[in-house]
Amino acid sequence: MRVAVFLLLLIGVSACATAPEHATDFAPWKLPEEQPREVVQVLNGRHSDNSFSLQVRMSLTEEKMQIAGLDSFGRRAFDILWDENGVRAGKADWVSDDLDAIDILKVIVAAYWPENDPMQVRVADRAEQLEITYQSGRKNAWNETVQIRDPAANYELTIVSYELTE
Repeated sequence: MRVAVFLLLLIGVSACATAPEHATDFAPWKLPEEQPREVVQVLNGRHSDNSFSLQVRMSLTEEKMQIAGLDSFGRRAFDILWDENGVRAGKADWVSDDLDAIDILKVIVAAYWPENDPMQVRVADRAEQLEITYQSGRKNAWNETVQIRDPAANYELTIVSYELTE
């Protein structure tokens, strides 16, 4: 299931409990460009005729990448942890079972990791399906607007990123 379908399902349902985490195999975590980051993203999208909005917080450190997604009411919708053991994801019970943490990570890597990073090879199958447009360029993506389209899945995302500084 594609990222947009997952995000769409987040908006359409309401409750608050968190489902248990599950582990998923993926490449062990390695910090891109050896640069830790704390990033807040506002994500607005469309899947078919349905619009959605999320706020995402990402923390990239030497040890792990943590992602928390909040719906438009500020409720935690999902968490993703990527570390040396692989990927673990948890979600609120009102989020569809179709949550695909690996697909979300593949889209993030395709859009935000440097083009020459070895992880790009691991996500090439997913990246080739995406049309990614940068406001000024890939190297500034963590601090500006990125638009992602997946024509096959009929979704568009506009992601505004703000890298937090100490």
